[in-house]
Amino acid sequence: MTQDHPPQAPRAQRTQQKLPPDFEAFHQMYRPLYVNWAKSCLGNRHDAEEAVDAAFEQLLKSWSAVLSKESPAAYAWRVLRNATIDLSRARHRRPALMGEAAFETVALAQAADPISQFEESLGLYEAIGQLPPRQKDVVLLHFGLDYSMVEIADALGITPAGVRSTVRHAKRRLQHAYGVKRNLTAARTSEEGQIDDLAH
Repeated sequence: MTQDHPPQAPRAQRTQQKLPPDFEAFHQMYRPLYVNWAKSCLGNRHDAEEAVDAAFEQLLKSWSAVLSKESPAAYAWRVLRNATIDLSRARHRRPALMGEAAFETVALAQAADPISQFEESLGLYEAIGQLPPRQKDVVLLHFGLDYSMVEIADALGITPAGVRSTVRHAKRRLQHAYGVKRNLTAARTSEEGQIDDLAH
């Protein structure tokens, strides 16, 4: 996964506070991924960076305790998620449709019927938004932002096997929820067509 911007130092570092070397390494390693994820959730990079900086500030304040956790990365991800939610609420914003920008592809431009393709994409975004948090994060990071299983495992503090399992469960949920919705839509269209036929 390519990084579009170099990582910025936490505010504490920019004010000349000496940071623990392991915190600096953690910050440099994960900030780009954090920002990309937060941007997909919040809708713009400025808000994403603010949420990520807030998360790192919180982590820095209790860094020794963070390192004592069974999985520091998993704990840090929860802090990031909470900081992102808090910022969205503080700005009185409706969270961006989960990963809609990240999932934009050439499919819409190449579609024979762009309107139908757009409606189908909205249905998929809605289904993704209904996934449990872990599944939603993995789907967005892997399919929307093109991170590898290993990169996701490192960032979320789980094993690559755990990521693969989460992807499988998410796919099953999406196939069920999205498939059911499409079938209902098709049935409704068919019924409407029958009503029209009877009217003529």
